[in-house]
Amino acid sequence: MGFGEDQQSFLRYCQVERRLSPHTKRSYGQTLDQYAAYCQTTHLDPYDVESARRYLYALYEADAKTTTVSQKVSCLKQFGKFIARENGGEPLFHGLTSPKRRKSLPTFAVPSEVEQLLHAAAAEEDPFMRARDVAIVEMLYGTGMRVAELCGMDLASYDKALAFVHVVGKGKKERYIPLGKYAMEALDRYLLVRQAHTSAEETALFLGQNGNRVTTDQIRYVMKRLRKRGGLQRPLTPHSLRHSFATDLLERGADLRAVQELLGHESLSTTGRYTHVSTERLRAVYQATHPRK
Repeated sequence: MGFGEDQQSFLRYCQVERRLSPHTKRSYGQTLDQYAAYCQTTHLDPYDVESARRYLYALYEADAKTTTVSQKVSCLKQFGKFIARENGGEPLFHGLTSPKRRKSLPTFAVPSEVEQLLHAAAAEEDPFMRARDVAIVEMLYGTGMRVAELCGMDLASYDKALAFVHVVGKGKKERYIPLGKYAMEALDRYLLVRQAHTSAEETALFLGQNGNRVTTDQIRYVMKRLRKRGGLQRPLTPHSLRHSFATDLLERGADLRAVQELLGHESLSTTGRYTHVSTERLRAVYQATHPRK
């Protein structure tokens, strides 16, 4: 088989056997398309590790972000392992290494910015979009869930009596997240208009304008639209609200392990990144107020 056929087999394997998310599968497909096009243009063998190194070097030359290059390295190595599994021999590209990532503080929204997003959502003219977008912001900020987890929720995921939502996170791991008053009120208002916007057979909790399950790209577009309407200059995303959720809990004295459970993190060190944000805020307060700073 040629590279194109191997690529399609690999993507089917990612979807059927590894059950990777549509976003990851799409990202892998784009990387392999770009790599194949580079090899064709430069007359290189796409199965040669030196070709892969030259491709990655070209990305460096084009000032690609280290996170982008790391993702492409991961894709090529996974593809190489698949080829070895199918055909035998050593995994292709096993010698590739990812660039060192510079640690950066997570981007988060301060409470006043969350309020601006909510005001922008409440100003929507369409009743369905108004109720839905307010609920989306309240849920992301009020629970710290990932955007894919929000999109994956069904009507049955919401337990109003217990004030919890059930989500399925990375690796199909399930967890329950408590809901606050504002998130529940927003969700209840949304549910009143949701039923008139879709068929009785649709189980998805959050819907797009077409009445089907909302996608992660649609949620990101909602945030972009609300940010623009609310006059916010910083590039806040759905993930920024997840960071805000964790940061605000930690600054108010929440236990780090409890925040880890709420976020669904495997490692406590991942949750620990949020302590850097909290420390920076404390430093700013100290510098602004202490007489002997």
